[in-house]
Amino acid sequence: MPKIITIGNNKGGVGKTTTVINLAAGLANLKKKILVIDGDPQANTTITLLPDIEMREHSNLVMALEDENGTFTQNSCPTNTENLFVVPNSIKCMEWEAKSYTSIDSVLGFARLINNDENIEQFDYIVIDTPPNIGPMLRNALMISDYVICPIPVADQYALDGFSTFLNVLYQAKKQNKRLLLLGVLLTKFDGRSLTFKHNREKIRKFFLTKKIPVFNSEIRVNIDLDRAHSNRKTIFEYDPKGRKSGHQDYAALAREVLDLIEKDNNLFQRNKKS
Repeated sequence: MPKIITIGNNKGGVGKTTTVINLAAGLANLKKKILVIDGDPQANTTITLLPDIEMREHSNLVMALEDENGTFTQNSCPTNTENLFVVPNSIKCMEWEAKSYTSIDSVLGFARLINNDENIEQFDYIVIDTPPNIGPMLRNALMISDYVICPIPVADQYALDGFSTFLNVLYQAKKQNKRLLLLGVLLTKFDGRSLTFKHNREKIRKFFLTKKIPVFNSEIRVNIDLDRAHSNRKTIFEYDPKGRKSGHQDYAALAREVLDLIEKDNNLFQRNKKS
């Protein structure tokens, strides 16, 4: 089975979608076959990754969920990046969320799609984008995930304050999904030219260290080219193929670090299983 990574934070503007798009592309560049599930009704991941936005009229997440025999793979679409596929989304997902609150699919819809999916094993990793709220999409994602990455901007005190709420949701999900782990906090929008940013970074790292919460060594620096890439409906690797910009460098480093951490976790799991 593919390893499933949810990118989550209950606050908007922290870099979730940017991280989903470019982490997935970075993993694909490392020869891993990746499926992105756009669980955010705003559908910015879909708009960036789909070569033709009309493709989502025939294959999308809501269609999968509304089909009792639906699967992720039958609703996936190719992107312009080799080894990278996406299950698109649209604003119609908000209607599905409203209707689903009284059904088991509000929590276990994604699990049903995975269980139905005989072709899901073709993928090495699944990366899930989630909306900035604690609703059906986030809860569904956590119930099938192996790992969670939580982006937090270095200078955003509100995102840091809201992290405890997200942790509570994570711990509640872990009661049902025993394999769920917080892979790490990802520091985003870091400006190394600013002493304030540097001070905040060290304070945040120290805080999480005392709480025994993992923080990635990789950091995502402030980089206008990330926004330009998305405006052009490209990943940073398509926009800057030669790797001259910090956005390319940072997400390439994050992809390698994620692979290393998951490989170490798998090795530890196998050793524990044998013992």
